[in-house]
Amino acid sequence: MSPVRSLQLACLVGLAAGKKNEDPRDCEVCRAVISQIDELVTPAERKTVEGIEAVMQKYCDSAKGKEKTMCYYMGIGDKELGTAGGVKREVSGSLSRGINAKRLCTRMKKQDAQMCELRYEKKVDVKNTDLSKLRVKELRKICDDEGIPTKGFNEKGEFIKAIKDKFGIKDEM
Repeated sequence: MSPVRSLQLACLVGLAAGKKNEDPRDCEVCRAVISQIDELVTPAERKTVEGIEAVMQKYCDSAKGKEKTMCYYMGIGDKELGTAGGVKREVSGSLSRGINAKRLCTRMKKQDAQMCELRYEKKVDVKNTDLSKLRVKELRKICDDEGIPTKGFNEKGEFIKAIKDKFGIKDEM
């Protein structure tokens, strides 16, 4: 093999190794919110950015949790909270041109990185997890998510028992 050929091969291998893998959780809330808004927009509303912004406002008024935070970052706030950013017009303009959520979030990441840092919390598979190894904070979160009343719980074992009762998990002897 000639020296030039081996140098070309080494460069190609270096380029392939240098390409970073994309994190599947990167911009997950941004993609989810913009995709949901995009699905809500009718063809008639898509013709004007004001129509798209009205749909965005309607979606964000009913949003909760991470979706509400994403709306705040996009600049679509409610009366009490206000807004943090000003990319509402860019989002509505991009949606009117048919740009998909993944590409739009990647573009906005360059302007405001906090939009892509927002992530959903990982769900715990209660039936396949050793609950005794979880922290009380995580057990309390499971109880809150499932609507299990925890008032008066002081011990970790009380949380575990309540979760096991809710999901019908038997204690192993």
